[in-house]
Formats: sequence, structure tokens, C-alpha cells
Amino acid sequence: MNESRGSFGAAHSRFNDISSMDVTGAGALFMSAEYVVKAVIVEHYGFLPPSFETHRIVNLSHRIGLWPQLPPDLRTHLADMALLDPNVRYPRETAYETLVSSSSNAEWQQRLTTAPRFIQYIERDVIGNPTTFGKLTF
Repeated sequence: MNESRGSFGAAHSRFNDISSMDVTGAGALFMSAEYVVKAVIVEHYGFLPPSFETHRIVNLSHRIGLWPQLPPDLRTHLADMALLDPNVRYPRETAYETLVSSSSNAEWQQRLTTAPRFIQYIERDVIGNPTTFGKLTF
């Protein structure tokens, strides 16, 4: 969770420093979402098993049963963050730099506003809630 908060802080600072978002900040924002999803796995196993080291965070959230536990707005946020993975590009997809620069400042501001709520929800309402945590399918 600390890594997630740190990565979010780096993305937020980058946005504030340059009054827009660049690939460095976008990558940090993606990492914030990835770290928090993987924190759920680490909470269960005590470590991150190699089979969970994928960067496809939406697929990973489905695999562990996290997706249905998320409210619709946080599902949208996670899906939006998945597009920002700098390590996963498919043929005929928009170049990463173009993807980052094509979002408006308002869209980045929305992502930056939702990211801490996503972190808090996972920490409090998933990991911190034995009933919800017990519904996950590892």
C-alpha cells in the first residue's frame, strides 16, 4: 500500500509541476493502481507468487475475484488505469506517448482525484473487511 501511495504522490506532483501529464507521471499513476491490486494478493499469500506478476491489472482483478467487489466507478477507474500500462502495447494500438498526450487536463485531474479513493477502498473495504476479503478467489 505504501508503494501505491508513493507512486500516486509522484504522479500527482508531476502533474502539478508541469500543469499537465507526461509519460513519467502516467506511468507512476498506472503503477499506483498496479501496486494496490497486487497488495491484495500479497495480503493473502504473504508474498507475490510469480503467477501473479502480470501487468494486465483488469485481468488480474478478475482472476482473484476483486472486480465484482469494486463499485462501478472504481471498475471504470481500474480499466482506465490499465490503458496506461507502459509495458503492454498491442499491434495497431495507439502509441503510449500519444495515448498520454491525448487526454485532457480535466481527464487527468479526474484520474488523480479517483486514485486515492481507489487505494482507500482496497485498503479499508477489501483488505480491511474480512467478509469482502473472504469472497476473493485466489
